[in-house]
Amino acid sequence: MKQALAALLVLLATAKPTIANEDAAALYGKGQAILEQATQEDHRRDGAALVTRAAVLGYLPAQYHLGFLYGEGRGVARDPQKALHWFRRAADRGDAKAQYAVGLALSRQTDKREAARWYRRAADQGLVDAQFQLALLYEKGDGVAADEGEARRLYRAAADKNDAAAMFNLALMLDEGRGGPPDPGAAIDLYIRAAQASLPAAQHALCELLLDGRGVARNLENAAGWCLAAAQQDHAPAQMLLATFYALGRGVEPDEARAAAWLSIAAKRGFPPALKARDALLPRLPPDVRARAREIAKELRPAQTIQ
Repeated sequence: MKQALAALLVLLATAKPTIANEDAAALYGKGQAILEQATQEDHRRDGAALVTRAAVLGYLPAQYHLGFLYGEGRGVARDPQKALHWFRRAADRGDAKAQYAVGLALSRQTDKREAARWYRRAADQGLVDAQFQLALLYEKGDGVAADEGEARRLYRAAADKNDAAAMFNLALMLDEGRGGPPDPGAAIDLYIRAAQASLPAAQHALCELLLDGRGVARNLENAAGWCLAAAQQDHAPAQMLLATFYALGRGVEPDEARAAAWLSIAAKRGFPPALKARDALLPRLPPDVRARAREIAKELRPAQTIQ
């Protein structure tokens, strides 16, 4: 009889966490569904309340999600400290996204050393964003001892998973021979992949390679095309370079007004060389060219005007 009672107690004791977890999962599912469909703040609060209950019960996805809700102020009052608390709860249990979130929050609080520790835990689990952020720290020696070799390794790990920013940063290191021997061919391949992934900095870099014919066949039309792609994404150096393409007729038909328009847009972005060039060159343009440049700028960027 005693043995049977003991066995029953063991069974009940092991069953309770399972029941709680099932309840927590259901609560989280309901809360998540409400938040996804919510159009009013009352509904968002209802969804966040269910996620909170699931998080308190120890449901790992709910703990990470609650950290996100506090970070964004969605259904709850925005509270970075509570966000960090819940991210830590999930991170301590091995959730890679939560570990990355803790690292990001600490980095914003300028605790780069501790941030690096959390990035490392997430990076070791293969999280691309963590690999990239940790690579940045190693490249700059920020919160960790500078180690360009490790930065290069981490960028490569993220680039192998098609992260465009990692491709570009790795290309720069390979191009310049930092963190290991130079590899211009591999660098060019990475510039192209990152440019094709619509990263404006890579599009601008590829434009310059095609313009100079460095490592690739010189092609002014293709250079202008990549420069335009970056300029349309508000990349100020590309906008200024595109202005010179139109001014000199490189890969495009010469168009003084369009050159002035792109130069003005780059200056509006606060790009110092463009500011200097605009102030020196635009006053010399004939009034009709300046007028047409204003109209072109409005088409390219409705909020932009040329003074």
